[in-house]
Formats: sequence, C-alpha cells, structure tokens
Amino acid sequence: MTNKQIVFAFLVIIINSTIALGQTGNGNLVFWSATKKLTVEDFGIKVRNENNPSFAQFSVEYQVNGFDFLTKNFNKKVRNYVIVSASWIDTTNNVLESLRYQQTLFDLCEIYTRQFRKELKENRKKIASGIHVVEELHQKIMTEFANRRVVYDIETNYGLLTDKQLNWENQIQKQLEELKDYAFNK
Repeated sequence: MTNKQIVFAFLVIIINSTIALGQTGNGNLVFWSATKKLTVEDFGIKVRNENNPSFAQFSVEYQVNGFDFLTKNFNKKVRNYVIVSASWIDTTNNVLESLRYQQTLFDLCEIYTRQFRKELKENRKKIASGIHVVEELHQKIMTEFANRRVVYDIETNYGLLTDKQLNWENQIQKQLEELKDYAFNK
C-alpha cells in the first residue's frame, strides 16, 4: 500500500467510527428512532413522585456552518435526542403511562426536528449569508414545539385521557409520515 492509500484507509476508519458514535450517543443520549421506543433505562434518575411521575429532557442539536448552503440534504445535520442524566421516571407507579406520555412528546419533538430540516433545505440560499439564519429557524421551530406541547398536555391531561391520547398519537404518526423525507436516515 502507498502512503496515500494508508492515509485514506485511516480516514475512512475514523469517519466511520465518528458516524457510528454519533448515532449511538455517548451513553447519555438516546436518539429518536422509529423502531426503538423509550424504556425505563432511558431515564437516568429514578424517583418516587406521584405529582410529576416523569420528565424527559429533549434536545434538538444542529451542526450547520456557512458552507452547508451547498448541502442538498440537512437530515444528518440535525439530531433529536433525550438526555438520560437529566430525565427522570417514577418506577413505583404507572410506568407504562409515563413511558407512553414521554414517547409521545419525543415523537412530537421529532415532527419539529423534521420541519427544521425541511426549513434548512428550503432556506439554503439564506444560510449562505450567515449562520444567524439557522439560529433564527431553530428558535422558531423550538417555540412552535413548546407551544404545541402545551396544547397536547392540556388536551390529554398529560397523556392520561386515553381517547385524546390515542388521537394525538395517530395525528403525530401521520405528520411523521408526511415528513418522512426529512427523517435522519433519509
């Protein structure tokens, strides 16, 4: 092998390792997945709290710079995840309800993550003028998520009204399907 081939092989290994690590997180992050649902293990803090049986810290992270306006697809630049060490669950009461509620919020956050990816794609030319455009879009999307979360919480009584909860789950799945082109793995 030539030196160029050795360097190239080394770079491929590093890039693949970085991608693999980015997809699995560092043990403290659980990335959104269409196939893996939240479990008790995804909550780093186990509590006994009947008034607030669970809480998940969601985050939408992006890595976009000034040259990303050349990118056709921003799906790999934006991630939706739960921070394990900042999330809690009461393991003594209604664990399945808590998991269902938090998974619904995670899925709702994924809708806005996909909308953020879509808006980044649609605003590629504006991104060329500065990263502030990305920050403004992120703030707008996260505000929309927060407002919709409040509506969800009120309408379902934090996921406890079974009929309303089912309606929200169906609506969210429909929206995720509508935004499938902006899923991370696309």
